[in-house]
Amino acid sequence: MENNNEELEIKAKKRRFGLRPVALSALSFLVVIFIGSILLIMPFSVKEGAEISYIDALFTAVSCTCVTGLSTVPLGVASTFTLAGKIIMAILIQLGGLGVTFVAVLIFVIFSRKLSFNQQSLIKENWNLISLKNVKRIFLFITLITAINEILGSVLLFLDFYFIHNMDVARAIMNALFHSVSAYNNAGFDLFGTTSYIGFDTDYILVFTTMFLIISGGFGYFTIYEIIHRKLNWTKSSLQAKIVIFYTFVLIVVGTFGIYFIELFNTETEVSFVGSLFMSVSTRTAGFTLYDLSEFKKATLLLIMILMFIGASPGGTGGGIKTTTIAIVAAYIRGLITDRKPYAFRRTISKSLARTAMLIMTLSLSVFVIGMFMISIFESDNKLDLIDVAFETMSAFATVGLSTGITTSLTVGSKITLILLMYIGRLGPLTLANSMKSRKIQTYSYVEENVSIG
Repeated sequence: MENNNEELEIKAKKRRFGLRPVALSALSFLVVIFIGSILLIMPFSVKEGAEISYIDALFTAVSCTCVTGLSTVPLGVASTFTLAGKIIMAILIQLGGLGVTFVAVLIFVIFSRKLSFNQQSLIKENWNLISLKNVKRIFLFITLITAINEILGSVLLFLDFYFIHNMDVARAIMNALFHSVSAYNNAGFDLFGTTSYIGFDTDYILVFTTMFLIISGGFGYFTIYEIIHRKLNWTKSSLQAKIVIFYTFVLIVVGTFGIYFIELFNTETEVSFVGSLFMSVSTRTAGFTLYDLSEFKKATLLLIMILMFIGASPGGTGGGIKTTTIAIVAAYIRGLITDRKPYAFRRTISKSLARTAMLIMTLSLSVFVIGMFMISIFESDNKLDLIDVAFETMSAFATVGLSTGITTSLTVGSKITLILLMYIGRLGPLTLANSMKSRKIQTYSYVEENVSIG
């Protein structure tokens, strides 16, 4: 009897002090980031003659794990880190793109017969799953689809680097593997120096392979799984799959023509149509660029910020508030204006889902504004253009990695702010808020009273 009471007490303590699944996910990111920052500052990771402070190593680890691509290293990652350092970066990018709990959960799913409630919740939180039906098959599919895409991308990029750019075999292999992992996980890191893909706009193998990897990674594993499982049958596709496919296509088209026509008469950039297509794809989540963004018109930068804010799709490697969120918000606003229930593709959207989408957008905009305000304070002596500060802030929060060129000149306070923005952006403001939510259930409510609005 006493043993039973002790067991009950232990279970009660676990429930009281145990971490929520979302908090465990947030903590796992922090652990990987900390380990990564220590490894990146070690002598075997830094080239002889290159110097890197801990804040820059931490920033790089966060940027890799949160698949962002921003870098505060003045010489660029290629000139700063050794082969070991680059491999560490690639591992951090891979873990960050898949979700750092993926490997552990995948092993557990394969070898365990039954998942606990917390483990089920952890899986659902990390991968935005509606249910855990066929979860083993889905996780194996994720592993397979990731391997296929990254290997295919590596092969194509190796051929390009070896035959077109005349790199030696070892360097071509390293560059191909790194860029394939970086592009598929929508990270935006490259090994070309400090100018990203600038100067490679006519290298169509590199351009189109990178675009393919970015779209594949940002599309969402579960949408791809559904497309393959249902053999592209539009009528049988779920609402989520329809939204992801439609909005991905629309955003790419709108971004391409928007960037192209705004920059058409900008003699400093000379943006081609293919270049506009690449920028439209990359700006949503990846962060590779073919052009010097400091020379872009402010209208173009604003358009890019909107694309960055929307981002990729649920269950993918990209950031942003996601295509489904913006679709549900648009449907909800249309419903309020027309006094009808929100719907999309002849399917009604529940009020709870609409409220959640509005909450995600509101929290995201709040985090962005606070981040921009903080950086403006820290950089008050540098007199940076507000559009550059806003662009940098949105790029960090949406885990994109594009910059107008101010990243390396930022103060420590701004770097810490960007670190927090990348972390919050990768986890998602709603996930972070849920991880800190009180376990106590509110059993009372206050008296209602109306106020004038509008």
